[in-house]
Amino acid sequence: MFGATAVDAGVRYERFLDYGWLLGTIAKVLALVVMVRRGPRLARSLGLGRVNAGLITGVLVMTVLWAVSLPFRIATGWWERRHGISKERWGTIVVLPWQGLLSGTVTTVIVLAIVLLLAKRFARNWWISAAVILLALGAMQQFAAPYAMRIGTHPIRSPRLAAAVSRLESREHAGHPAVRVQQVHDQTTAANAFAVGIGPSSSVFIWDTMLNGRFTPREVRFVLGHELAHLARTHLWKGIAWGALIGIPLLAAIALVTGRRGGLRDPGNVPLAFLTLTFLLLAVTPFTNVVSRRYEAEADWVGLRGSQDPEAAKGLFKGFVRVDLADPSPPGWVHVFLDDHPTLLTRVEQAEAFEGVAR
Repeated sequence: MFGATAVDAGVRYERFLDYGWLLGTIAKVLALVVMVRRGPRLARSLGLGRVNAGLITGVLVMTVLWAVSLPFRIATGWWERRHGISKERWGTIVVLPWQGLLSGTVTTVIVLAIVLLLAKRFARNWWISAAVILLALGAMQQFAAPYAMRIGTHPIRSPRLAAAVSRLESREHAGHPAVRVQQVHDQTTAANAFAVGIGPSSSVFIWDTMLNGRFTPREVRFVLGHELAHLARTHLWKGIAWGALIGIPLLAAIALVTGRRGGLRDPGNVPLAFLTLTFLLLAVTPFTNVVSRRYEAEADWVGLRGSQDPEAAKGLFKGFVRVDLADPSPPGWVHVFLDDHPTLLTRVEQAEAFEGVAR
């Protein structure tokens, strides 16, 4: 279906990244175990108040995790460059993780400050107030981020494609979100599109690498129909709801585990909170991926109904194997832990099923 050469290339490319993720995850867990053992002594040695000591300890844990992940990130950059997916220069590949450290540190400080201040005030019940605040911040981020992401983008310039988008919006009842083209051809050869935002900020972004002739106009129209379907079916709002349903028990579990050692009033327990969160996120990842794959399959089906073009859908999915070096049918453990989309083989089969229904 995809061609033996393309499949072999996708398997080789993705398996390196999959095992890199696995080894990187193991390395992070081992680093956190060491930090949990040394955390209490470290926090006491700082000679600061509980909240400040917890913040410094959290930033140190974040820095250690970043350092542990750095070799794997550089290896990923090298692998992507070797296969022509990444066009980033080596200087950029080395600098980008430092930018990630900075943004990760800022996020860690904000979240930890909220949690530690609430733990100081409410002891073991801090997670109730923290859940409300963090959910509100997450919703605000979903609303505001698309506006920042539009900087440097431009509307679809092809009158024919713009008219096709308008028809899809009407057929799928997707409203009139902003549809923008992101300029990424200087960084990557990969092709992608995605929907973000809630309410007035609802947006669809398509990479210019999808518009350079490697995909047909019909295939581009289908991928835009898929992204509009996410907005039409309020998948982003549902994602926020799932975040609350999963996130609240996670915070409660962190409070329970750390509470056995004095709670987060003790800054020495911050590394234990990180370790607990890491294990819990790994445990729920298979479930969250199932939910995500369900919504992606729904978006495919709505996109098929909107475009009435299953051949274009199949061409798009086959093109992802060729262009993005995607494995169309990955191993079970990869699918369970890493795939938030149905496999490309499954997506082709769904397009064929739609074709049969349409007849």
